[in-house]
Amino acid sequence: MPSQALKNRQKGLVLLISLIVLVVMTLAAIALVRSMIGSNQIANNLALRQGTTAAADVALEKARFWLVDRSRVAPTELNSASDTNGYSPTNTANPIAGNAWAGGINWVWANPKTGNAPLAQAKRNEALNANGYRAAYFIQRSCSTAGQKTPNRSACDLQKMSPNEPEGNSEYQMIYKITVRIEGPKDTVTFYQATLF
Repeated sequence: MPSQALKNRQKGLVLLISLIVLVVMTLAAIALVRSMIGSNQIANNLALRQGTTAAADVALEKARFWLVDRSRVAPTELNSASDTNGYSPTNTANPIAGNAWAGGINWVWANPKTGNAPLAQAKRNEALNANGYRAAYFIQRSCSTAGQKTPNRSACDLQKMSPNEPEGNSEYQMIYKITVRIEGPKDTVTFYQATLF
């Protein structure tokens, strides 16, 4: 008879152990689900960052193309503002105000289609690319005043092209700054800046 009592006690113990194992498995499943949610959020953030970087690269390249083309074909055009191309011959201390452009900034939308002609500010909807991003840019020359500048004597920030040469023999280049604002999915706004000379 003692063996029958032992069997009865073991049935209750198995139930208790089963409940403990069930609780542990439930906690492990919850931890796994939370880990997967975190991984998905990280992957989503990386995808958003790559999308904004790609859109910014396209806008920077279109702005750079216009700037290089003007400096070769009609360099005197760089002495005055070009609102239709988002260009200013003077430096703005900060063209960004919060998540938008500061007042008085003549930015343009990068055309997502072929060609480098920018879109006017009012054509926001036409600037949407296939991945759901819009890119606007503003180009500024790093000078305190407009007009023609001689690189060695001007009120401009200049890049010395031969750092080891004496001042009399050195050549200087104008510095241009391109600021890009990206509007992405989920109402994300990102800014990029590049300096060219």
